[in-house]
Amino acid sequence: MGVPVATGSRQTLVNRILASRATATVVALMPVPLILVRWVLAKDNAQENRRDSWSRLRRDTETARYAAVRAATERHAADGFVLDLGCSQGILQEGLRYRRYVGVDNHHPAIDLASTKADDSTRFVVADAESYVPDEPPDAIVLNEVVYYLRRPVPAIEHHAAQLAPGGVVVISVYSRSWASRRLLEALRRRLTLLESAEVTAGHLSWTVAVYQPRTSEQSRPQCSWLSRTGRLPGSSPNLHT
Repeated sequence: MGVPVATGSRQTLVNRILASRATATVVALMPVPLILVRWVLAKDNAQENRRDSWSRLRRDTETARYAAVRAATERHAADGFVLDLGCSQGILQEGLRYRRYVGVDNHHPAIDLASTKADDSTRFVVADAESYVPDEPPDAIVLNEVVYYLRRPVPAIEHHAAQLAPGGVVVISVYSRSWASRRLLEALRRRLTLLESAEVTAGHLSWTVAVYQPRTSEQSRPQCSWLSRTGRLPGSSPNLHT
């Protein structure tokens, strides 16, 4: 899953838009809601899967983004359990350091391709990325160009964050030059703790690679004002009834 630019007569709608710097710039400013973006991307995703299970994600235009996602994942889970949701052919796994890796995707042919790389520490599973529950707490959960396809992205990410091992992280990559992506990142910042964020560019395209942790109970607790706790303003005298 993703939004790289391809060439040729069989381009998807998204790639036709992003192939043009001018069109991509205009679209980046349009307030297109995620529900509409998801409808378009779902059709493109089906087309890419039917064609060759997203093989074009191996093109040079994707190299920097994959490198950034790998680096962010390894900073937090180089010797841990990595859960890669929406893994497609498992490209992220190639060259990634980990103790254990599980890749999840709902497209059988992509998982068939990925499974040729399976071994004692590496497994690929056909399952729904939105609701998948691992058999042990992951140290890193990766959603690399996947969140747009989730029916309820923020609750789904919170669901996955709750499965993390202590100190675990969620690593997310999104195409950043769209109104819907910016709104999504804002929503995640309100729900999770942002540890790091970086921009990755390829020509006129740009992605955000961000690392989050679940908020602690203290961080999640609403901050009550002095007035709400006592019922009176600071410096005022309490009402005395005789």
